Amino acid sequence: MSDASPRTVWDGADRRTAQQRTRRRYRFFERRHGFDRRKRYPLLGGMRDHPWTVAAVIVLLNVLSLVDGWFTAAELGLGIARESNPVLAAASAESPWIAVWTKVGAMLVVSVVIWHGRRRRSVLALALVALALFAGLVGYHIVTLQRLGWL
Repeated sequence: MSDASPRTVWDGADRRTAQQRTRRRYRFFERRHGFDRRKRYPLLGGMRDHPWTVAAVIVLLNVLSLVDGWFTAAELGLGIARESNPVLAAASAESPWIAVWTKVGAMLVVSVVIWHGRRRRSVLALALVALALFAGLVGYHIVTLQRLGWL
């Protein structure tokens, strides 16, 4: 035991600090999709821990989508707007019911993706961004119709 080679004797220096990267690398596409157990996520962590909040976001998304569709149909009927979504514009050129079912089907797919991806930060963050965008879009419809005197 006293014949220790120089490789097995610890000299007290911590070599792990020299091996760390000194330059930080920014990655646009994060490799980790889940939650880091060492960090706190006040909003997204609450959504992850309470599935009813994810369900509420999904329900609100669908309600806002339906309200947006209703406002868009009303504005198209009044002749004060045109459909800006090219997929729905092409579908409504065929038949208004095709556009309705396209919108409902797309929201059904989005709802399923959000529900099955509720353990991923990126999916929860995108669900909140979509909720904010739909709320802004419905607000835009309301303000536009109020200024034109239709509401």
